[in-house]
Amino acid sequence: MKRDNLVWGIILIVAGGAFLVNQLFPTVFGGFSWPWIMVGLGVIFTLAALIGRVGGLMVPGVILLGLGGIFLYQVRSGDWESWAYIWTLIPAFAGLGMVLGGLLDPEMRPSRTAGLIMIAAGLVGYAVFGGVFGLDPSILRFWPVLLIVFGVWVLIKAMRPAKQ
Repeated sequence: MKRDNLVWGIILIVAGGAFLVNQLFPTVFGGFSWPWIMVGLGVIFTLAALIGRVGGLMVPGVILLGLGGIFLYQVRSGDWESWAYIWTLIPAFAGLGMVLGGLLDPEMRPSRTAGLIMIAAGLVGYAVFGGVFGLDPSILRFWPVLLIVFGVWVLIKAMRPAKQ
């Protein structure tokens, strides 16, 4: 079985299914808008990464999925002012792609630590810029979650055997 053919076959089936659903039930996607192109490309990259076990494809896949989700929210809500702080999630998306890619591909394992740092930096930036530029203040009460995640990461690193 050729992996390339498998990947392309799945991509064509998913794309065809999405277009068919959009033709038959236009309200499912809320009408086709340009952010769906980014989401679709993100799905293609992510599927290719999973099927081909190529961790490097997870980074653009997760970034495109994240940006597509952000732009879908902004197109539907009209909340374009949120871009003043929501852009800080882009490094977090890249970091998540690095972590997932590191779990998928042994060659990317060293990038997991950098990915976790990027996720933390993106979330901190989101909280800081959001606090300054209009994020709902009630979301900021969840900042201890960052401490918990960081603590779990430190514990995992401490429990690993030392490298010789």
